[in-house]
Amino acid sequence: MDSFQRTPSDDSPGTLRSSSHFGITPQSQVWSSPPDLDVPKSDDGNVKKRGRKGHTKSRTGCFNCKRARIKCKENRPSCDYCAHRDLKCEWPEIQINQAGTMIRKPTPASSISTNPQTQLPVFTIQDFRLFNHFIQSAYPSHPIGNDSVWRHEVPSISPDYDFLLHAMLALSAADIAAKEDEPEMKVTAMTHRVKSIESLNKAIDDGIKTYVQGNAMLATCFALLFHSVFITDGLGEYMSFIRGTVAIGMKMGQGRMKFLFEKAFGDEQMEFIGPALKLAPLVHTDVSRAACRSLEKFGFLCEKGYELTLYGTLLSMARNLVTSSQDAYMELRKYYGMFMFLSQEDFVHFINPENGVGKLIQAHFVSMQLIMTPITNSERAHRQLVNPDQKYDDPSRSNPTIGWLLSLHSNIPAEMMEYFQWTLWVEQEVHKGRLYTGVYE
Repeated sequence: MDSFQRTPSDDSPGTLRSSSHFGITPQSQVWSSPPDLDVPKSDDGNVKKRGRKGHTKSRTGCFNCKRARIKCKENRPSCDYCAHRDLKCEWPEIQINQAGTMIRKPTPASSISTNPQTQLPVFTIQDFRLFNHFIQSAYPSHPIGNDSVWRHEVPSISPDYDFLLHAMLALSAADIAAKEDEPEMKVTAMTHRVKSIESLNKAIDDGIKTYVQGNAMLATCFALLFHSVFITDGLGEYMSFIRGTVAIGMKMGQGRMKFLFEKAFGDEQMEFIGPALKLAPLVHTDVSRAACRSLEKFGFLCEKGYELTLYGTLLSMARNLVTSSQDAYMELRKYYGMFMFLSQEDFVHFINPENGVGKLIQAHFVSMQLIMTPITNSERAHRQLVNPDQKYDDPSRSNPTIGWLLSLHSNIPAEMMEYFQWTLWVEQEVHKGRLYTGVYE
């Protein structure tokens, strides 16, 4: 990705301004006042009241007007909105076949834009169900405080980027499979996931050309990241997509591109979650002290620099759990930041299934997150308070990341078994439903 092109904003012909790389907000639109009009009057000189003029909502407007959420004049070859801003004006052409499937006709060659995705795939009635489920309840909870973006802005740009649309459908199908008795949805989810990753890789190779495309890539990484939670051996991919969100975010920041997500990076997220953490309960002392003892037992096994760094942060997190849930949460954030910026060589070594120390660190990382569920539940409760009309799932009795422990606990070498005793205990307690409340019953 050597260079970036920025899509002009509505109030600027060429550039976007920002206060920082990762805190960019769109400029407010400024509309000029309309000219004076001849107002009809009655014989006595009073202004006649006119009823509101009705209109038929257009569903065939151009893509740019749809994104701007304004009524398109639909004059060809370029509508007023696009002509005024020197934008490429394109319209969707839709037909329904006998099977009830929506097909978007390819754009004529004479009007093909520089966007490589000029032809979109075919989607079925089931896909529409998944799309709706995503918008209603299956969208990612991060970046924190961006529920409206996930429910409105992201779906509105998804038809133009099949990697994003497939990622949304994958996460939605996985969510349905986990909550309802529809095991076939797991296959559907993986099918969409593979298509999304293939398309995303091609787009990354071509580089980020517009801020809309960059945001679509960013949303895709978040959706695939959250889908990884539902995959038993998906921890490695989970960490990979976290690294992907950072890489794309940095590229967008370097290009001064506008972010759809607010406060997506850095400490800005704490502005939202900070008040909730102050009220977060302490994890039961027996559980947190057991975590400390387990971590202290295997520190000497860490030899590589990155192993010592990750291990030290986990140990600090466990010790903080004894006295402060907020401090422990901050250490958890620090841990994420560390593996985000591991060198590619160290990261590949860390997630290698043959790396016993790597598996041990990962097992303790997952176990720490599981015993910290009462703390992260405070985050969910705060989201509910901010968005009272939205129904959020209660994770207190189910957490798909337990599957990661099952995977990490498979084929433990005999000489390493003693160091996995606490994480194996966590797995058992979670299956019994005894840890999600944070109380060792």
